[in-house]
Order: sequence, then C-alpha cells, then structure tokens
Amino acid sequence: MNRPESINAISQSMRDSMFDALTAYSYDKEAKACIIYGAGERGFCSGADLIEFGKSRSQTESRSIRRRRDLWGLLSQIKKPLIVAVHGYVIGAGLEITSLCDIRVSSKDAVFGMPEVAHGFIPGAGGTQSFPRAIGKTHAMRQFLTDRNDRMTAQRALELGLIHKIVSRDVLLKAAYNLAEEITLTDLEVLIAMKTAVLDGWYMPMSLGLDLEKRLKGRIKLNN
Repeated sequence: MNRPESINAISQSMRDSMFDALTAYSYDKEAKACIIYGAGERGFCSGADLIEFGKSRSQTESRSIRRRRDLWGLLSQIKKPLIVAVHGYVIGAGLEITSLCDIRVSSKDAVFGMPEVAHGFIPGAGGTQSFPRAIGKTHAMRQFLTDRNDRMTAQRALELGLIHKIVSRDVLLKAAYNLAEEITLTDLEVLIAMKTAVLDGWYMPMSLGLDLEKRLKGRIKLNN
C-alpha cells in the first residue's frame, strides 16, 4: 500500500489495485507467498479514506462498486499463504486486512484499533467477523466498544494471538521475507491443500472437516 501521506488510507484506486494484484496472485501457478505492507514511517494503514468516501457523488454507488470488488472477501477466500507486515497505525480497515492474513508480523511501535463504534457506525469490511475469529469474541468486543480510549499495543496483540512475532522496525520486511522464503520451500499444491483444509474445515462439523482433510491428503498422494 503506497499512500504514505494519508497513512495508507484505503481509497477506491488503492482498493482496486490491491484487488487486481491479489487476484493475480491467487491464480499464479508459481507464486507461493504474498506479503502485504504499508509504505511510509507513520503506519501500515489508517483505515478507509473517509474524505474520499464523503465526496463520492453517490455513496450507494460506492458501496455497490465495493461489493463487486470486495477486497476483504477476496482476502478471506485466497487459498494461498498471505503474510502481513505492520507498523505504526493499524486502524479500521487496516486491522481488518491484518486479521484476514495467515501470518502477521509487527514492529514494536504498532498500535491497533477499531474506532468505528466511537464514530457512530460499525466496521464495514468484515471486521465484525474476522477480528473476533482472530482474537476471540470477548477480547474483540472489548476493543470494538472501548477503542476510543484503549488502543491495542503490539505486545498485547501478540498475547492475544493477533500477531505472531514482534520485531524492530528496521528488520520488519526482512522478517516477513524470511517467512515467505521458508514457505516457498513447500510444494504449492501442499500449501493450497493445507490452507483449504483449515479455512473450509473451520466452518464444518468436526466429522466433515476430517473427511475434507482425508480427501485433500489423498489428492496430494495421487498427484505425487
């Protein structure tokens, strides 16, 4: 994400660019890992660009376009590894993106927040679903309802399982690249099967999830 002047607030053009890039990644037969990060010193992402949204000729039309190019829906469906490297402000839609990635690395100075309720509305990019799944319903509800005065630190995010590793800012991308390089040592078919088993099985009864695992494992054996 490359709008450092607005702390990478997500505009329509940025959303569309990310949607296209992630769609290309999902269909690429060689790419095995994707890293999402934000340019600039101030933060990963400050949320949606509310100034642009407010200037839209039709908010109904804007929402319609957003549904057709649903970046967050795409993130939730990609069956290939997604790594996110966050720093500074990780707010609103930026936190929703983070919650939908598989491996999350953070700098020590990261601050996480969901300020929508304090501004009179609720998260609209899947946060009511992805964030509780990342850290649990109880912790997510507290953050939703009291974010105005109690942002989440990187250390707290690590304790709750929102992020997997804290590093200093100067080695943040290197840490993400190291993880990506480790992932690329594995066959792409195995990576896709692994993520499919976890994501699709998550919403199934245990018996159906185990059956899915067995079928995916059998498919890998046949192909190898």
